[in-house]
Amino acid sequence: MPGFFDQEKVRQVALKPAFFSPAACEHGVYDAVRTPGTRYPFCLHEHHAAENLLPALRDDAISYATSRGIPWHGGHGGQPSNHLCSSQVACVNTLFPLVRDASTLAAVFRPFLPQLSVIAPFTEDKPLPAYTATDPAPSPALAFEWIGAQNYLGERSWGTRGAAATSADFAFRFRRYDGRIELVLGEWKYTEQYTTHLAPPEQLNTTRLATYRDAYDRWKAVQPDLPPYEVFFSDPFYQLMRLTLLAQAMEADGKLGADIVSVVHVAPTANRGFGASITSPTLKPYGRTVSAIWAQIAPAGRFVAVSAESLLTVIELAAPPPLHPWRDDLLRRYGWWR
Repeated sequence: MPGFFDQEKVRQVALKPAFFSPAACEHGVYDAVRTPGTRYPFCLHEHHAAENLLPALRDDAISYATSRGIPWHGGHGGQPSNHLCSSQVACVNTLFPLVRDASTLAAVFRPFLPQLSVIAPFTEDKPLPAYTATDPAPSPALAFEWIGAQNYLGERSWGTRGAAATSADFAFRFRRYDGRIELVLGEWKYTEQYTTHLAPPEQLNTTRLATYRDAYDRWKAVQPDLPPYEVFFSDPFYQLMRLTLLAQAMEADGKLGADIVSVVHVAPTANRGFGASITSPTLKPYGRTVSAIWAQIAPAGRFVAVSAESLLTVIELAAPPPLHPWRDDLLRRYGWWR
């Protein structure tokens, strides 16, 4: 039986004529280095990769990434990936219009974060372009590929958002009903599935092991029952460990004005292959899915798993009339369960 990734490739290909120009609908090269002559139906033509972003946000999202030096994963010449199942593209398509709409951002995430009162401006990111020359440049309500204002984890290649360092796919900050400020670091999954199991200890990357050891030891000092450090070094747990360590370092630092820093993990329930990606056997007793396992391991009150289907359903209900064209396109592109 085809997995979620294969099903989504077929569904996205069927949508191409409704969403993209005839030129973009031509089969595209995904990796010009490794497979330069191979064209795939589930990729847009590489010269028209920008069309992978929904029309309502396309130009602004590309400008946002360019002005911050954020690379597009698998992108083409400053444009996003042309792969129709790109997770980064799906995240931006789903959340980018909320960069300027704090009230809708709050309405979308409040069902999953019931302590959320109001969104606080993300002043650490660059201001957004003003609508007119006389308007003040606003701070975004939401940031993408956020790595923090300093190298909290001592990563050797730190500095570029979204590349070679631990990055939150999205991030926002809010005031809680109890008056405290909470910062969310978000991880976004779409069709990912992980099948490479944990390597033997002697084959683990020694640089990676050294990089995160001190941060893990600080975590274990307050949570002594953590699994052994080495068992986290296979994806998706390696990603979750790093994002959790980054959240803990940011919370301890306090320079972002956040009393609490938590991780929100968004993934489709329909992607059972991802849920079953328990690539480290030692972690299997903690739960039956990746999210269930991390909910048991993460610091108390610092991890929330959100189904992408639920999030999109809330967007359908919460989007105000000016955002309905974007909302309708979004639900057609990513309405696999409808």
